[in-house]
Amino acid sequence: MLVRFWGVRGSFAVQGKKYLGFGGATSCTSIEIDKNNLVIIDAGTGIKDLGYFLSRQKKKPEMSLFFTHFHLDHIMGLPSFQPLYEEDTILNIYSPLSPASTRILLDRLMGGSFFPLTFSRTASQKKIYPLGKKMQLGEVIISSAPLPHPGGNLALRLEKESRSIVFATDAEPPEEKWEERVINLARGATYLVGDAMFTPREYAQGRKGWGHASWRAALKLAREAGCSHLVLSHWNPDHDDQMIRAIISRIRKEFPRVYGARPGWQINL
Repeated sequence: MLVRFWGVRGSFAVQGKKYLGFGGATSCTSIEIDKNNLVIIDAGTGIKDLGYFLSRQKKKPEMSLFFTHFHLDHIMGLPSFQPLYEEDTILNIYSPLSPASTRILLDRLMGGSFFPLTFSRTASQKKIYPLGKKMQLGEVIISSAPLPHPGGNLALRLEKESRSIVFATDAEPPEEKWEERVINLARGATYLVGDAMFTPREYAQGRKGWGHASWRAALKLAREAGCSHLVLSHWNPDHDDQMIRAIISRIRKEFPRVYGARPGWQINL
């Protein structure tokens, strides 16, 4: 599996010199299963660059787009996804909502007063499926578990043989106590991608109930689940490169194998 990060910012996109290191685009990650199959997790603004990358290929892989949830920072890039408008694109969408509800939601995002062309009218070949607890794409097993987040959210685990990666951003476990089903999903993962939206001080100063914990919750999950590496993501739009580097350095004192996700970064599993 080849994992590529295209957008790692949370809540809304940002731009400027202070954000060049860790980028300003919102959530989007791709995982190359094999030459013919590509998994995409979420469609934040980072999916635009992924779309250009795919459209330049002579033959596009079959794409499986997984929506963890439908907050704007995870779907707002979909209208800018170039393959959506190309007839040779095969796009399978996996959603925590029913297929009918998902189509209605995406048509509302792209349509009416917001966009000139609805999702359903785009030229790509699209199918929508419910996202179950476990499925298989090629040699990769994909599992999910609910996360505590306003409106609901899903953590995803992708596993091939002895290598695995878990995506568990956008979560606010009460008192940083993770449910056993989340710990079990992350158990022994090679990489855990966790939420770094707030510092402990920020979280304590009026951010409780916003759907995100401090980075300490991600660190705690990595430890309790026995994950080999921790990747921090979903960066706060108010945190510039200097602050993010300071956060990573702080955590590295407790968990040496910690990394900060940034657009263009790759993990070969």
